[in-house]
Amino acid sequence: MTVTDPPLSFEQNTDKEIIRFTHLLNSEAWKGLLSAEQYADREAVLGASPISQRDRSQTMKTEFPQGYEWLGIKYFVVKDSTLPATSKTSQIVSACETLNRLGWCIRPDSNGVIEPTLVVCIGGVFTAEKHRRKGYAKKMIEMLNKFYDQIRDAPDAPPLLKNLVVNLYSEVDDYYEKVGYHSMHVPLHHVTELDEFYKVFCNNVTNKEGRYLGYDDYEDLVELEKKQFKKHLSELAVKNPKSFVFTVKPDIDIFKWLEDRDIFIQDKLHKGAKVPPFGFALKDNSHIVWHHNWNASTLVIVKIFISDESSKNNSEEVLKELMAHAVDEAKAMQLSQLQFWDEEIPLTEFPNLAKTLKHLEDDSKLYVTNGSVSAVRPPAGFDKDTIVWDNNTKFCWF
Repeated sequence: MTVTDPPLSFEQNTDKEIIRFTHLLNSEAWKGLLSAEQYADREAVLGASPISQRDRSQTMKTEFPQGYEWLGIKYFVVKDSTLPATSKTSQIVSACETLNRLGWCIRPDSNGVIEPTLVVCIGGVFTAEKHRRKGYAKKMIEMLNKFYDQIRDAPDAPPLLKNLVVNLYSEVDDYYEKVGYHSMHVPLHHVTELDEFYKVFCNNVTNKEGRYLGYDDYEDLVELEKKQFKKHLSELAVKNPKSFVFTVKPDIDIFKWLEDRDIFIQDKLHKGAKVPPFGFALKDNSHIVWHHNWNASTLVIVKIFISDESSKNNSEEVLKELMAHAVDEAKAMQLSQLQFWDEEIPLTEFPNLAKTLKHLEDDSKLYVTNGSVSAVRPPAGFDKDTIVWDNNTKFCWF
């Protein structure tokens, strides 16, 4: 399907040569410590990751015979027909991609019933330097909006597509407001005083009773997350009866996508031959999942899960045990700090953590403006005041 606005055309692209061409172009912005070629290689690895290939899953084809084809990663380019057509890339002026994942939602008219939703997340928005300041990026997002609107509004669209919602993570503040995306910013917290934090908050103790999480050996824990996500989604729907409430569904393949990224960069930057653990689970199945951001020397907390039983007793004591493992991992990998999103570990819900961080860290390390500002385009019939995005954290970042 193509969206046209002469002389521009917005096209879905599956040509691997063109995809690599666009990744080499946008490596300028996102390669970090990698070379441009390494960055393009990494993007190819991520594009082959199971969550990116979800449209090929037989399970998804069976569960969603209509709509499964829109799951996974999709690549797009904008072409300007006024440019010389000297090669298959010569008219490309902008590019982007979307990672489309399964989510859950509750609509005001659904009597609390949880329905599937296609959560479309935009990434890789890029215009080559020679084509900038001509409005191509804005036009591309407008055409992308129209592209997915047509899918959502098709007369025979199943609930998965009827409930479609689009989000993104902006590095240019509120730029996307002008094309329908509303900021839902979540601040970051940094823990830089690792030794003191371990001593004061974690009581200088690491509880070793449990298991480290490998690449794909914790699906049982993800199943527990699913139950907790559904429960919280229902609670939010009750509190916000006039809103469209949604979340990305927990999936071990989402974590594996982050792990693929992690492992690739670790190898290229020679950060050790052994693949490190990606989290830790206590005996009651409370667990932490983390991501090694080698470029920024940071261990990012992707997911904190505290079992229902522990939540009833003292969830902060469990958090101390989980954070102790994060500190141990950061130090073992020679990373300089921990980072977490406030929605993942809200400081207002963990007073001892908040008190410790306020004592140990400079104010500039807490409630930090996120470099990836979450933004969402509300579904038809809703606006920025009637949409609730649950689990708006690193967990579903793209």
